[in-house]
Amino acid sequence: MDPQGDSSTGMSRAAKKRAKKKQKLNVDRNDAEPADAPSGSKEETLKDPESKAVQKRKFVRVKEEETSADDDDDSSLQPSQSLQYQTLVEILRDTKNSMTASQRSRATLEFLLGKVSAAEFYAKYWEQNPLFIQKTTDTHARRFEHLLSKSRIKEILQEKATYYGRDLNVARYEKSKDGVKRRVTLDRLKDKVVCEEDPTDVRNFVKVDPDDIWTHYERGCTIRLLCPHEHSDEIQALLSTLELEWGCMVGANAYLTPPNSSQGFAPHYDDIEAFCLQLEGKKRWKVYAPLNPESVLPRFSSSDFREEDLVGIQPVLDVVLEAGDMLYMPRGWIHQACTLRSGAEDNEHSLHLTVSAMQQWAWADLMEVVFPEAVQAAAESAKSNELRQGLPRNFLDYMGAMHDNNPDKMPEALKMLAKRVESQDEVDAKTKALKRQERFRSEAKRRIMAVANEAVELLDAACDQMGKRFISDRQPPVWSEEEREILYAETKILPSHLCRLARPGIARLVLEDDKAVVYHCNDNARTYRAHALSPLEFELDDAPAIEQLLGTTEPQWICVADLVHDTMEDRVGVAQALYDENILLLREG
Repeated sequence: MDPQGDSSTGMSRAAKKRAKKKQKLNVDRNDAEPADAPSGSKEETLKDPESKAVQKRKFVRVKEEETSADDDDDSSLQPSQSLQYQTLVEILRDTKNSMTASQRSRATLEFLLGKVSAAEFYAKYWEQNPLFIQKTTDTHARRFEHLLSKSRIKEILQEKATYYGRDLNVARYEKSKDGVKRRVTLDRLKDKVVCEEDPTDVRNFVKVDPDDIWTHYERGCTIRLLCPHEHSDEIQALLSTLELEWGCMVGANAYLTPPNSSQGFAPHYDDIEAFCLQLEGKKRWKVYAPLNPESVLPRFSSSDFREEDLVGIQPVLDVVLEAGDMLYMPRGWIHQACTLRSGAEDNEHSLHLTVSAMQQWAWADLMEVVFPEAVQAAAESAKSNELRQGLPRNFLDYMGAMHDNNPDKMPEALKMLAKRVESQDEVDAKTKALKRQERFRSEAKRRIMAVANEAVELLDAACDQMGKRFISDRQPPVWSEEEREILYAETKILPSHLCRLARPGIARLVLEDDKAVVYHCNDNARTYRAHALSPLEFELDDAPAIEQLLGTTEPQWICVADLVHDTMEDRVGVAQALYDENILLLREG
């Protein structure tokens, strides 16, 4: 998965069409909400321009015949339901609308897990322990058919322009001249720094010659495809579906390794939750527990380990993955993998797909967003000027590591020595310094608590920033033919139309600079941040209606006439703007 960065934004054409002058909202939002709106609203009468009479508006959501499963209910789908399918692609291509999008995402996960339920997986394995899933049915080897194959990789390299470091890597794990095994990367790169700064410009990369790639492969090198979902609709659908299950960006790499005990990468751990799907052949995996508490759920991947680093450490798992098998590994678990030894009866190449999630998606990442803003807010507070007050005069004379004379932190032997050699004046000076340090720390703690209190108040804004990042990073939605016909029909919305967000989570409402801004991922590319976000900008008094539309997902619908807004023109206008961005589904009311 790619490192995170800042996303750029620009106004969409729909936003420009929508732009209309309105006065700033200067009334209580609750006074504009109808009787049956979400909790906290008040009953209110609105004048409809099409009717002279003042009418009470009702907030109505229409349910389809089937009820939706609670997204947070781990028992909403039993493993047996996902096992009704023989291949993963059958779930992803299910066009019978027998499941909602949320149900399909859960069924997809449980298909990967075999006979392990999602509830059991999250309770016992997620971020805790590895899980190895092997033969579950008679058709087990077919489970991951049509995702990717060695022959398809050959076609991709032959038919499409690919580039070292952007589309693929070539590597092998071998002994160096000093006898130590190391990973050797054979990518041809122009300038690594330039490549990392602008990975979208192919001029920064060296184009791949397919013949060179297969020569390396025959010499024992592993080919790693960095964006297999760019070339496979099925893999892209898999990632998009799982993003709904986990609520974070999901990525993938594919690894093609030749036979004869070949190994592409040194032992290491990753900063992602890894789901390794064996597509073809066999591969032996060794998985080791984190070596120390600091490497449990690490924020960044490790450097390569040497064989010597693992001497005497027994792997928690030593297994051979065959076609249809799946291996899950939490962040921080060390692993290495190779094909089977030369001469073995089942010696063959290996192709596996690693699906990754949760990269830089921890509490620490949220705190990194909220605390800088909290410091600024606390410093600018009108209630207190404590953070703006100057630091104590000459505080460096008694603070810092060189002045840390706390006896509780000193070894006993050093304490005894100090008592014998220190003069009374030195003892008095040290006592005075300790009191000053204690006073300084007390003052600092009070100010730290003020920042923490501001951070709590800013949590929603920080979560919105994380939400924007997810919208920018994630895959575009995968539409069925029926959905596509509705989304791109250029329908003129009427008050009687029923609407809902086309897919849960694909759009988010954020309040920015006295504007209501909608970010969505419908225009995203399959490759990481290849397209800048194109948000829609609305006035603040559009926000309640937008919130209703974005909060209505299958199997529910909401009537345009029942949106919370001053006039029918406003209700229709908001719905039309979102529909024009192809993120709302419609049906006749």
